[in-house]
Amino acid sequence: MNTDLFEEIKNRYEIVSFISQFVKLKKVGRNYVGLCPFHSERTPSFTVSPEKQIFKCFGCGAAGDVVTFYMKYRGLEFKEALLELAERAGIKIDKKYFSAKKTERDLIELNFKVAKLYQHFLWNHPSGEKARTYLRERGISRETAEQFFLGYAPSEGRVLASLLRAQNLSLEMAVEAGLLKRGEDGSYLDLFRDRLIFPIFNERGECVGFGGRTLDLQGEPKYLNSPESKVFKKSEILYGLFQSKESIKTEGVVFLVEGYFDYLSLWEKGIKNVAATCGTALTENHLKKLKPFAEEWYILYDGDEAGRKAALRAISLIVKEGFLPKVVLLPEGEDPDSFARKYKGNNLVEELKKNSLSSAKFIWEFYKEEYLKSPSKVFREVIELLKGISDPLLLRDISRDLSFYFNVSETEIERKLKGEIKENISPCSVDETDREECYMRIIAQYLVNYPEDFPLLQKAGLNQLIDENSEKPYHRLIKKFMEMKQEELSLLEVVDPYLQEILSDLLFCPPFENKEEVLRDIIRFIGTEIKKREIRKLVENLKTIEKSGKKEDIESYLYKLKGTLNSKEFF
Repeated sequence: MNTDLFEEIKNRYEIVSFISQFVKLKKVGRNYVGLCPFHSERTPSFTVSPEKQIFKCFGCGAAGDVVTFYMKYRGLEFKEALLELAERAGIKIDKKYFSAKKTERDLIELNFKVAKLYQHFLWNHPSGEKARTYLRERGISRETAEQFFLGYAPSEGRVLASLLRAQNLSLEMAVEAGLLKRGEDGSYLDLFRDRLIFPIFNERGECVGFGGRTLDLQGEPKYLNSPESKVFKKSEILYGLFQSKESIKTEGVVFLVEGYFDYLSLWEKGIKNVAATCGTALTENHLKKLKPFAEEWYILYDGDEAGRKAALRAISLIVKEGFLPKVVLLPEGEDPDSFARKYKGNNLVEELKKNSLSSAKFIWEFYKEEYLKSPSKVFREVIELLKGISDPLLLRDISRDLSFYFNVSETEIERKLKGEIKENISPCSVDETDREECYMRIIAQYLVNYPEDFPLLQKAGLNQLIDENSEKPYHRLIKKFMEMKQEELSLLEVVDPYLQEILSDLLFCPPFENKEEVLRDIIRFIGTEIKKREIRKLVENLKTIEKSGKKEDIESYLYKLKGTLNSKEFF
C-alpha cells in the first residue's frame, strides 16, 4: 500500500466530520472534545484538532490521524483500514489489492455457515443430545449457548464434507479454513468429530475459527482448535472479546481466563467483562487488543502450579504494556469454571476481587520459599521477569512494592530494573541515557514545529547522534524526518501508524515559551553529546593500545584525550 493512497484517503476525510460518526464531539475553542471511544471515562479527554487533522486522548494516550482512528476503532491492521476507507470514499484501487481481502471474507463467510450447521446439530438433531446434556451438566444455559453459537459436530467422519458438497460450497476452501482434511485417497474428512463446538469470533464479530471439546471419555486431545489460517491466529484472537468488549470498556476492568468454559461460566454468573485465550499462552498481541478497553486487569487462572506459573508470565507481559495487574488466587484444584459454578453468593465479582493479590505480593508469595534458600538467584529472576517497564510511574510503584517484600531499597530495585532495560544499549549510565532520550523528544518536538531550522541542527551535528539501529521512538521519528526531508516530503505525510501516534502527541504539546532558548539548549546538548562520545571512543581505543605497549601511541591518545577534555565546547 503506497503513500499516495494514504495521502488521498487523508485528503478525502475531514477528521472532525469523520470521527463525529463514531464519537459525539463538542467544539471547545479551536478543537473538539468528546468521550474517548478507546477507554472508559466520564470526563471528556478525547480531543480532535481540525487545524492539524489529528486526534489525541489525554486519558489513554491514543493519538493519530483519520486512518489511525479507524484502525483502532475497528480493530484493523493498517492495510485493512486503508482498503475499507478507500471503499467508503469510492477510491478505485487495483484489483490485486482486494484479492487477499476477498479470500479472507470468503473464509469468514464459510466459517459462519459451518457454525450455523453445527448449531443446528446441537439443538435439532438426535445426535446432539449428548452435547445438550453435557452443557446442562456444566451449567451453561441455552440462552448463553445460543448467544455464543455453540454447536455439535457429529461423530461420523464425513458429515460436514457431505453437507458442504450438497450446498455447492468449496471443499478446498474448507480445507484452507481447517474444517476438512484431505485423505490419502483424495477424499475429505471432517476435522471435528463428536465434539462440542465453540465458534471463535474476532473483535469485529467475524467467525474466524473453532474450538472443539471431545465428548468421548477416551477422546484425545480433550480440546482441538482450528489450525492457523489467513483469518485465525491464536496468538491474536481472544475468545469472547466481541461479546465482552462493551462491558470491559464500561467497567474499565477485564478478567483474563484461559478456557472456553472458564469464560462461559463467568458469563453465566453475570460477569460479562471477560476475555479468554484460545488454547495458547497470553501474548503481546492479545494485550494490544485489550488495551483500548481496560484500565484494571485481573489474571484469573487455575489454582494449581501450572496456573500460577502462567499468571507469573502474564504479569511480565502486562506490566510492559503499562498496567499493574492483580492475580486472583483460587484454591488448589479449582479453576475459574469450577469456582464460578460452586459459588452460591450474590456477588462473584467482589469475591474474586477479595481473593486477589497485587502483582508484587503474588510474585513474593510465588517465590518466598525459594527466596529463603537462594535470595540472590530469586532476586535476579524477579528483575528479569519485570525488565522492560517503560512507564516511570509504574516503575516507581512496582519498585516500592517489591522493596517491601524483598527487603531491598526501592532505589536499588528501580536502578536494577532500569539497568536491565538499558543494558548493552548504551555505554553511558542509566541517568545519562534517560537524559538523552528526554532531549531527543525535545529535538523531535522542535523539528515538528520548526522544520525550517533543520539545517541549523544538522550543522550542529544532529546526524552524528542518530543511531540507525535504534528502536527508541524519538530516534525513529527524527530519523524518519531526515529521510523525508531528503525526499522533500512533510513529516505529516508519514505512513507508519506508530510514528503517526508519536507525531500527533508532539503536535498537541503546547508551543515552547522561548524558541531561541530551546534552540540554544538543543545545540549545546548536541555538542556535549558528540564530545562525550569522542571521549568514550578515545578511552576505549586507549585501553586497546595499552595492551600493545606502544608508548608513542599511548602518549598520542592521551594528548587527544586531554585536548578533548579541555575543550570549551564540552564544558
